[in-house]
Parts: sequence; structure tokens; C-alpha cells
Amino acid sequence: MPKFLHLLVSAMVIAMPAAGLAQFSDKGERVEVKKGTRLCSSIAVDGVRGTLNQRPIFWRVTSPIRANGTQTVSALVHETVYNRQSGDTTTVENPYDEDFATFFKREPEHKGMLQMISPQDGTVQAIVEICGKEK
Repeated sequence: MPKFLHLLVSAMVIAMPAAGLAQFSDKGERVEVKKGTRLCSSIAVDGVRGTLNQRPIFWRVTSPIRANGTQTVSALVHETVYNRQSGDTTTVENPYDEDFATFFKREPEHKGMLQMISPQDGTVQAIVEICGKEK
């Protein structure tokens, strides 16, 4: 590989994680997640409810951080829809639980991941990270 191309590829690999980190901003003990960020969970949390048929849930941050440190998120699921006329099957994004407040904190055991914490009782609702392109 030519040296210039090798340096370019190396720079791209190094820069990619930084783009994800720009979505998170530490605000003392809490973390602000940029509005519009899509979060996925790949780590199971004991006691956290799932959907009735265990569809994977992901979240979209729908507000900036407020004075009390909370942000609004909406839980979403992907569902497969079959069109009887065309015979096509597509995946659509549907609301599961819309517009609820949560706190974000860094997950100490998993670098680059966050805890979603209930402001009502302080329980961990999910451990999340920025969704990859495939989700």
C-alpha cells in the first residue's frame, strides 16, 4: 500500500471513534447526549422490561439537557411489514414508549457506553451506546 494511502486509512480509523464521542458531553456526574442521537443496547440489564415479544428496543434522544439534568427520549422498535399487493417485506420504525425523561451517566465497566437512569427511582433502565449503521 502506498505510504500516502496508508496514512489516509490510518487517519480515518483514528478519527472514526472521535465522531461518536462528539455525541456525548460530560456535565459533571451526568452526560448530555446530542439531540437526535440514536442509542442501542447490546448489554442486558437485570430487571429492565423488554417488549412482549422480545423485539430489540432502541432510543432516540429528543431534547437537549434540561436544568435538572434530564433529557427526553423515545423508545422505538423495528417491525417487519409485509405488503400483500407487491409481495415486498420492509422494516419500519414504530414508537414503543414515547417522550419520557431519563438521566445519562457514563457506564464505568464499558468504555463508550452510557447508563440510562430513571429520574423517578434512580434505577438503571438500560446500558446504551450509539447505534451502528446496521441497526
